[in-house]
Amino acid sequence: MTSSLDPPAGPDGPTVPRLAPHPTAVFLGDSVVTGWDSVSHPRNRFSSLVCEHLRWREVSLAADGIGFFCRRGGKLPGGGRSPSCRDTTWLETVLRAEPDVVTICLGLNDAALLPSQRDLVEEAIEHDFAFLAERLPGVPTIAAPYFPALGIGPRFGIVHRLVHDHATRLGLASTDAMSTAIDGDENKLAIDGIHPNDAGHAAIARAMIAIYREIVPDLVPTPPPSGAPSRGAPL
Repeated sequence: MTSSLDPPAGPDGPTVPRLAPHPTAVFLGDSVVTGWDSVSHPRNRFSSLVCEHLRWREVSLAADGIGFFCRRGGKLPGGGRSPSCRDTTWLETVLRAEPDVVTICLGLNDAALLPSQRDLVEEAIEHDFAFLAERLPGVPTIAAPYFPALGIGPRFGIVHRLVHDHATRLGLASTDAMSTAIDGDENKLAIDGIHPNDAGHAAIARAMIAIYREIVPDLVPTPPPSGAPSRGAPL
């Protein structure tokens, strides 16, 4: 006699239903990942929209103002943090999350330190990407820096090029999807003209979902047939 708590019997004996896995997505970034003060609710951040839509487990590792180099060092008098091109604190946290996919949204804040500290910014970019490439072999890592628009200034252009060049040299993916999703559209930007608002985060989420479908198709649910209800967040 089988108890109601026993697993259902299959053709080869008892079987245990398996829950569908939820891939872990880590987002390492600055204020575009925290949402800053430009979104009406944390659920409206692009990373949260992406994970709800794709049924991923979101791990948001972010702080306003950080970069590859900017504010990555020790604490300063007054509460700030020094820059560092050798910091591993954030990177070790990425490892502990045991990610299935990593998205790096850094670079915007480093532009303020150019041109005087360009070499250190480049060293920091190379350090972060090399660390992740070595310690997370086989885990898709995507460099997706955010700028309100491409071509908005020479310092941003330098950081953009450094991020792309070092990521691709190490075999990581690199995309401008976050920047082109906004492309300077005032309707997608907060009043400061830099941070994306709710509409901007939704646009970024749509753009990044397309990138994930291309780069990590095995982690992305198959879209429902036309006319069928979607189980993810509406975008």
